[in-house]
Amino acid sequence: MKREDGYIRYTGDESPNLVFHDGGLRPAVGTWNVQVVRANRAHPQWADGVGNTYNHAPNITWWQGKFYLAYLSNPVHEHLGAGQTFLCTSPDALHWTKPQVLFPPYPLDLSLDNGPHADMFEEGEAYACMHQRMNFYIAKDGRLLALGFYGLSPEVFTMPCMGNGIGRAVREIYADGSFGPIYMALYSTRCGYNRETCRFPYYQESPDAGFVAAVDELLADKLTVLQWWEENRDYPAEDFFAIRGGGEAFNYYQLPDGRLVGLWKKSRVSISEDGGKTWAPVKISPSLVMSGGKIWGERTPDGRYALCYNPNTDSCHRWPLAVVTSEDGIEFRNMLCVHGEVPPQRYWGFWRDCGPNYIRGLEAGAVAPDGAMYLTYSVNKEDIWVSRVPVPITGRVTEHVHDDFQAMTPRTFVPGWNVYSGVWSRVSLETIHEPGSPDRNALRLRSKDPYDYACATRVFPESEKIRIHASVLPRQNYFGRLEIDLTDGRGVCVYRVILDSDRTLKLKHGNGFTVAGVYGNELDMTWEVDCVERTVSFSVNGGEKMTWKFFNSAATVERLVFRTGKKRLAPYLDEDREFLPAEDLPGAGEMLIQESVYYITAFDTQAAE
Repeated sequence: MKREDGYIRYTGDESPNLVFHDGGLRPAVGTWNVQVVRANRAHPQWADGVGNTYNHAPNITWWQGKFYLAYLSNPVHEHLGAGQTFLCTSPDALHWTKPQVLFPPYPLDLSLDNGPHADMFEEGEAYACMHQRMNFYIAKDGRLLALGFYGLSPEVFTMPCMGNGIGRAVREIYADGSFGPIYMALYSTRCGYNRETCRFPYYQESPDAGFVAAVDELLADKLTVLQWWEENRDYPAEDFFAIRGGGEAFNYYQLPDGRLVGLWKKSRVSISEDGGKTWAPVKISPSLVMSGGKIWGERTPDGRYALCYNPNTDSCHRWPLAVVTSEDGIEFRNMLCVHGEVPPQRYWGFWRDCGPNYIRGLEAGAVAPDGAMYLTYSVNKEDIWVSRVPVPITGRVTEHVHDDFQAMTPRTFVPGWNVYSGVWSRVSLETIHEPGSPDRNALRLRSKDPYDYACATRVFPESEKIRIHASVLPRQNYFGRLEIDLTDGRGVCVYRVILDSDRTLKLKHGNGFTVAGVYGNELDMTWEVDCVERTVSFSVNGGEKMTWKFFNSAATVERLVFRTGKKRLAPYLDEDREFLPAEDLPGAGEMLIQESVYYITAFDTQAAE
């Protein structure tokens, strides 16, 4: 597709098959997906300490040696209940603190105006909800400001982003992790709030002159406050927003010539030639296929550009989380998958779209310390995740793999591996301590989640013929399940090895299943793959080769996937989510009694004749 107006576009050949949660796309090699918060109503102490199950719209930044991640949260439904904003921090994006309250619930005084729908609030149950498109601002003097919007929504169809609210709250986060007092930066006049009616004072009343100056600086930053237009659309100053009505969830990046590209939900884009003071007419870029999930764009540390979004027009089924890249920031190609797993939604609620969505990268001009791209998003609007995407972003490996886990530092990101790691289904590089044997490092998969699994994938060069070697040390053989899938670039599995819960090693191949023996100790496995003949010759612990046909068709292979459970296809694209039963999944907040653990101790590939 060609456009001559200079607006951005996607011109790549890849498009997702939305029957699959990863869209059948190649993964962005080396991406780690890490769950920060797993919602839990039954055991709040394992989650946020409150038991909220609607968690969404996270934002992330890097400041003074830590990642800061904030997200909004409600008891059950979007917009409803005692809404609040939580904050988590991490030194490495792998190990996160438990959520702490950044902006607490705001009980409403029903004697006040409370906007055009005030008569729908009920005494004793009336709270504001949180609704914000951004959370962090780093001032020129180095201060970190946190922001949130207290919205008013007595029922799910009243949108706080339509100007219904109390106003924009702000507080400072100090380097020692403590918070300053909460103030208001803007009041929502449409709903009758001002200095007299709001429980929080106006920011100019702060005795901290540096804080006041930092908020003044923020309010004068046209590009930052443009993210506020939806909620603060009632603000009377005509010149406060550079553009009104452009769209939802604004963000931007800068082109090499200094122009700015503006991005909004639903494929809306624009260009500014004067630093964001004015904007060209906002247009739909039809090649950027998306719906109600957000889009994030940035210039990556290698000088190229990335757009991250859900390439899917069905807003109830928001998958996969994809990335496209560009050399010039205008024409994007090479669609890859960043997050392609969608577990079942454990908790029911209104407007609970499923999949990894509402993507944001590092806010406030922050730059990651390691040159990677970091993203945050919710999954199913109940769990909060982050992704680390190595730069340069690529979907291919060109050299054969020889992983030396011993040379790597435990509990850090392992290069070249794609990881899906939940709170109760963790993947991490650990040291194995065994009596009588030297310590050694291995990639550990452990799982005690009844509704999810851990997954680690190694991409290798696309090959017609290849020899793959991997060693796995299972810590149990009478419960748990490890599946090892050999796949092509689309994720089509052609051969599967199963460490089953009945102590047997099973092979799934063209003729069905074969029991290859029992297991109990470390398994040293070899796959000799011939895509011309559609065969795999498999051997374990130096034993006899077992040669079988593929059970799916693929011209080449390029991934080995280790997964602590059966591959899922649900939730399905064609299900009507608006009419699913109003019920939670049984045992959604309970860990499995037994935790399965597997160590990948070795992995390498080589060309085969």
